[in-house]
Amino acid sequence: MVLISPYVSGQGVSDGTINNENIPDFEENFDYPSHLEKEIVGVWENVSMKVWVRSYNNSDTSFIVDINEDTWEMKMNIKPIVTTIHDDGTYISEFRNSFDSLIYKPKGTWMVDGDTLIMEDHQAVYRYQIFIDGDVAEFNSLIDWDKDGIADDKYSGVHRKKK
Repeated sequence: MVLISPYVSGQGVSDGTINNENIPDFEENFDYPSHLEKEIVGVWENVSMKVWVRSYNNSDTSFIVDINEDTWEMKMNIKPIVTTIHDDGTYISEFRNSFDSLIYKPKGTWMVDGDTLIMEDHQAVYRYQIFIDGDVAEFNSLIDWDKDGIADDKYSGVHRKKK
């Protein structure tokens, strides 16, 4: 996947100076949202996730939780989570059971810091290194999947943007 990251650079010339003629003039008070901030806005549905659980309950036991599109409902006992990320810095997620009944609807705020998406709701702050390639996004983070008090479990989730 391709990391979406904004940058602007001049082109070097032989004497080592920078040619700034291709860099746009920036207005001091204008807000230039990053490409990632623009790309993340929309409706995203979980496609798959993999969690490498290390030291399960602080023991030598480790395992991998591997859920794909075909096994999501069977393994998770819910439909794929749908998260709507609004351009005003807010988001809302919908968790639905197999009968399509809404069972949980967290909402909060989000922001981008470099390649990290930071989402905060009433319970916690979540930080994901995010990569976007077209309508697919990969979210990576260290989390406490096994609830042992240590965020040492590697999470990788794939989400697809709904049209």
